[in-house]
Amino acid sequence: MNINEIKQIIERDRPRREYIRNLLKYYNNDNDIKQKGVAPSDDDPIRNADNRLAHNFHELMVDEKAGYMFTYPVIFDTKNKEINKKIVEILGDEFEDISQGLCIDASNVGKTWLHYWIDKETGKFLYDVIPDEQIIPIYKNTLKKDLEKIYRYYPLIEPDDNNPTKIKNYIYFEEWIIRKGKVFCVTYKFEGILDAPGLTYKSEEEFEALKFNEIPFIPFCNNRKCKSDLLKYKDQIDLYDRVMSGFANDLEDIQQIIYILENYGGQDYKEFINDLKRFKTIKTDTSEAGTHGDVRTLQIEIPVEARKVILEVLKKQIYESGQGLQQDIESFGNASGVALKFFYRKLELKSGMQQTQFKKGFSRLIKAILTYLGYDSNMLVEQTWTRNMISNDLENAQIAQISNGAISKKSILKNHPWVENPDEEMEQIEKENKEEYPFPSVITDDSKKE
Repeated sequence: MNINEIKQIIERDRPRREYIRNLLKYYNNDNDIKQKGVAPSDDDPIRNADNRLAHNFHELMVDEKAGYMFTYPVIFDTKNKEINKKIVEILGDEFEDISQGLCIDASNVGKTWLHYWIDKETGKFLYDVIPDEQIIPIYKNTLKKDLEKIYRYYPLIEPDDNNPTKIKNYIYFEEWIIRKGKVFCVTYKFEGILDAPGLTYKSEEEFEALKFNEIPFIPFCNNRKCKSDLLKYKDQIDLYDRVMSGFANDLEDIQQIIYILENYGGQDYKEFINDLKRFKTIKTDTSEAGTHGDVRTLQIEIPVEARKVILEVLKKQIYESGQGLQQDIESFGNASGVALKFFYRKLELKSGMQQTQFKKGFSRLIKAILTYLGYDSNMLVEQTWTRNMISNDLENAQIAQISNGAISKKSILKNHPWVENPDEEMEQIEKENKEEYPFPSVITDDSKKE
């Protein structure tokens, strides 16, 4: 690529980077109220307080969805135990954490990416989350919108190339593209800061992505439109922050008393305060018109009830618009499974939209792993998703018990509340059966005659 063209791509992408960073602020509880506040102009002598209270509704609902969907890992079944074991080994212990990271990033900004590669030293299959801020996808002009190439750029702080004792800011720009059925990556290195002009070209390097015939980046969308959850309720959160911050300002300002002096006989305000503190009395004069002097106070009146009402309405709207768990139900007691599912109905609808998009991404990941292992990547792979929700375990266990004989044991184990890995549970059952009945059944001639 032309060096100037790369610089222009990075510069033109600045508005998108800023938009993504603004969305991420709400997950870090750095809402707009932190910058804007609600304090009036400096010309108002009564108003001095400037409290800026941010509320982390967005973080709570994003984490709620991530915990609901990915506390338990997605189970992949190829109908082959050996292949299943190898897939689990490659995914590793970090699969749950990466899955939650994908969910959180996608919920925040609308889309995130999973990058997989083969380590040059160990030859292992590795994968990790890449934030959408770093990725510019270029799609083919087809209905399926297949990836034609990927631009990825990111900042790093490294030792100076010429003087290792010093550190400098560098920008890496990667171009991933397919040539003659093979995947190549060209990495360009620049010296400079991402959001500042004047990047200096340093070097470039090209390598081939081994074993893969597609660009090793998988998109994970939050929903069909790839939109952030924050857009559903940002206005309500902003208003909630302003109302609460204004309420705190009023409470602080109400402690200040404004004195109204009519025909005061003192020289200045300091003398008035000194007389009030020292003598507990104030002298006032009578004007030429015959009006008597007076001293009164002015305090701010706070509409408490009105604020309570609007805060309750806003909180309800935030959870309604964000499809979060119901907040107005204190206890379910020993509720049935249907009642408990009703409690999760809005969160389940939102999670189902994301699951539809994520299933496609996980399917591509498993195909890449099968290619790495040398198996047919087109084999059928079933996905089993387990929600982390309050459930009636007794009821679920009873359903599993009465289902015995009607459906396969593996299907029962997949839906049993205590079973996380059906394959391991099947092996454990077989092992226990062999220990209990170590000898095969023998049918004698006498038993046949009977």
